[in-house]
Amino acid sequence: MIAGFVAASVTTGCKGDFLSGPKLTTDPNKQQVTRTPDQYFVPIQANTWFLNEGQLARVSAIWHQEMAGVQRQFSSIDIYAQGESDLPGEWSSVYTGGGIIDAHKLQAQVSALGDRKYLGIAKIYEAWLIGIAADMWGDVPYSEADGTVATPKLDKQMDIYAAIETLLTSAIADLTAGVGAGPGSADLVYGGNASKWIDFAHTLKARYYLHQAEVTPANYALALSEAQLGIKKGNDYTAFHSDVPAESNLWYQFQVVDRSGYMLAGEALVDTLKNRGDPRLALYYAKNGAGQYVGSKPGENLDATASDISDARLDPAFRQPLVTWRENQLIIAEASSKTGNDGAALVALNAVKSDVGVAPSAFAGPALYAEIMTEKWIEDFQKTEVFQDYNRSCLPVLIPAPGKGPIPGRVIYPDVERNSNPNIPVPSAQPARNQNDPNAC
Repeated sequence: MIAGFVAASVTTGCKGDFLSGPKLTTDPNKQQVTRTPDQYFVPIQANTWFLNEGQLARVSAIWHQEMAGVQRQFSSIDIYAQGESDLPGEWSSVYTGGGIIDAHKLQAQVSALGDRKYLGIAKIYEAWLIGIAADMWGDVPYSEADGTVATPKLDKQMDIYAAIETLLTSAIADLTAGVGAGPGSADLVYGGNASKWIDFAHTLKARYYLHQAEVTPANYALALSEAQLGIKKGNDYTAFHSDVPAESNLWYQFQVVDRSGYMLAGEALVDTLKNRGDPRLALYYAKNGAGQYVGSKPGENLDATASDISDARLDPAFRQPLVTWRENQLIIAEASSKTGNDGAALVALNAVKSDVGVAPSAFAGPALYAEIMTEKWIEDFQKTEVFQDYNRSCLPVLIPAPGKGPIPGRVIYPDVERNSNPNIPVPSAQPARNQNDPNAC
């Protein structure tokens, strides 16, 4: 609730010299706390994992038939029901409590220290946070989302993507300079390794160029150029989790601890993996009580027979893969296919297939593109990225819930923001699709 956060800050202030001064505005009995860069950075990391593994990821998995909502409110998600009260925590997390406002404070601190390595990493997280918001909601506050504007305007989605590319370019320059100690062990993924972060930033740039390519096809070439500098094999970005309850895998927290049985396997992905003899079937899903892998169709609600997620993926300490070498290779494959280089596309696609133990392909043309996007859909399991890949390509071909299609192209703004920010339109005035995806599948 970014507008509410700012309003609270504004309305509690006082003006007039007779009410200011250290003896009047400082409580001598209260310890004054100044947060260190690490105390900003660790919550920013955790918040990023929450956005990537929480309800946005669950909704993406259900709508794109990797999973199925089979009980209670998740049965409604299964047939594309949306409400203003669905995602308030996700919205506010983009901005507050380890969101963009804290990322700005972190950047100010490390800039003052002259630590460009830390600064570059902080900029990457800011880009990723606002990128998730733009992907899912479309037009969102960004240029005025600094904690000082009570009712921030909505920036256009494509303008936000352009700002993300600029910010990531700046982050790469900071990291390349190599000045400063960086976050060190406070970085729970890459340990402050500047080279790995540079590669990661290139992959993220490639990802966001793809998100614009449906309306600006020239971005396929830009995505290809960035991906060729992207994540190397063995350097995947995986969220840090452990057996400590407060640090556990969010899918475990939801699927085992909080809402067991609400969401089970989706038929489309289960059957695709079975038909291909793909070893990821057993990595993604568990057998049901009858010893079978079974998925539920949209609206079918097979809560008694559908498979759950695999034990490996529901391990509390499982580190969710969020941005990976395989994704980077599939970006190369997609972008190469779309820029007329089927040979390079096939090499990148088959590198991924070899890595997962699947027989190579020998497709060309539209069949090759369809195979690449199907492979991306499989690789996108439990990731919000499936939302963008499907919207852009309409692949693989998915049959919507009976009488309920098409599959939604965006999520609705939460009422907690609309009630405090007049720039948020009522649901009936919101677009059905985002600026980067004007056409329904």
